[in-house]
Amino acid sequence: MLLSSFLACAAIEPGTPAADPDSHVIVVGAGAAGLTAARALHDAGVSVEVIEARDRIGGRTWTAGVGPAAVDLGASWVHGTEENPMADFADAHGLAYIPDETRWKTLYDETVGKALGDAEWTVADDAYDAFEAALPDLQESLGQTTVSVARDQWITDEGLTGQEARLARHAIDQWMVELEYGGPVDTTGLRYFWDEEDLAGGDQFPVGGYGGWIEAIAAGLDVSLDHPVTSITYDADDGVEVVANGETFEGTHVIVTVPVGVLRAGSIDFNPELSTDRLSALDRLDTGNLEKVALVWDEAWWDGSLEFIAAGNTGAFPEFFDMTELAGAPTMLALYGGRFARDAQADWTDTQIVDAALAVLATAYDRSIPTPTHTAVTHWTSDPYTLGGYVYLPPGATPDDIDALARPEGEVLLFAGEGTDSTYYGNVHAAVLSGLREAHRLGVDRFNIGGWESW
Repeated sequence: MLLSSFLACAAIEPGTPAADPDSHVIVVGAGAAGLTAARALHDAGVSVEVIEARDRIGGRTWTAGVGPAAVDLGASWVHGTEENPMADFADAHGLAYIPDETRWKTLYDETVGKALGDAEWTVADDAYDAFEAALPDLQESLGQTTVSVARDQWITDEGLTGQEARLARHAIDQWMVELEYGGPVDTTGLRYFWDEEDLAGGDQFPVGGYGGWIEAIAAGLDVSLDHPVTSITYDADDGVEVVANGETFEGTHVIVTVPVGVLRAGSIDFNPELSTDRLSALDRLDTGNLEKVALVWDEAWWDGSLEFIAAGNTGAFPEFFDMTELAGAPTMLALYGGRFARDAQADWTDTQIVDAALAVLATAYDRSIPTPTHTAVTHWTSDPYTLGGYVYLPPGATPDDIDALARPEGEVLLFAGEGTDSTYYGNVHAAVLSGLREAHRLGVDRFNIGGWESW
């Protein structure tokens, strides 16, 4: 077969690294970004191997068995189905998802010591909408400050006091900031807050968890597990050397997909050093902290999901999702983020975290809580292979900093991951898009993978 005919069949652009039969791409990280890039290259006929620090694939997507329950301890939602490459892949591969129709049955205010009614839900919902509408004016008037400053200003301007102020603060701090971005409300920048794009189609849950989706993307790939990368040497003429778990992997190119928290920590030694622009961007950016506690029982003793407003608006375990139907066993999943997550993860043991979550349930439901049969506590904040959740923008950081992380260093060192996509950062589809982007950069013109043909 003529080379030109082969390239046309393989959808590879002539004269690119993907068209060179001697190219061998090393992908660092077997999360959604790394596996996407590797799969796109592999299916186009490019030699590629993936190196993963953990003993599993998936990165910050992790469907774990918690006793009889299957629980997503990392990413849980498909945020929008239209123009979403992850949803397109799922549709093409028979991977199901269902709308998030969480039944929020209880809103409990610890300060007054009782569950609230529909009127108070409406106050919180209205505050959420009104603060969102006021954001452009607040951003213009307050400039480079934090969302907490804007929140206080808005609550004062609206004349909210007492319970109305608590409800508004909870809606802003938890629903808009700490459970959405993961960053503490007092370190989340106002200037670019709420500016990223959303996808249409509504929030969905992957049926069976994200694990099956990740396995489908990884099909056919060469993945080396238990290989944390410690150094990467790169040169346009000599290619790349990646040292992981005492082994040296050689290739022509490397795509680094580790989380921004790992790059910020300098966990990987790059030779030559990374550019000043990239290092400066990493200094300005930060990673949020969103953690989970999975609680599984033999029987469900509750009805629906719980919203909890802690005394002092501390953000202590603000949401308990009833995941029974999805998990396959009676399961509640507590989410907590921001400042409370940072403090709890720094100071508390797993037992203390579980006990504190159960104490919230006992308070909110005014009853003795049965001992769970199985529990799981996440540690994304301290996990050496994440060192936080997903990227967010403190004051002084801009989307340009995320764009800086997306640019290659020279010709052979490339980067991907949700923290390199300034349009959709913080989402699984951002990670997938970044992986496809780097496959394109190496010369794969069109993908021949179900669902990704048009991407």
